[in-house]
Amino acid sequence: MMETWEEMTVRHKRERMELVQSLAQSDYTQTQAAKILDVKKTCLNNFIKRNKVRWPVIRQGRTKNG
Repeated sequence: MMETWEEMTVRHKRERMELVQSLAQSDYTQTQAAKILDVKKTCLNNFIKRNKVRWPVIRQGRTKNG
């Protein structure tokens, strides 16, 4: 039996959540994840905020001069 449109929609949302959570837990920055997913960083950020995904902050390396 084929899945219904509603079932497909729910499955797609679950798969997107799992993928984004996996990237968040794998020490990728949001910028790197956006490139991997081929979406704009703002689109990814909106998805993260809307779905309350916990994304650890990774401090970008700045070097001290002197």
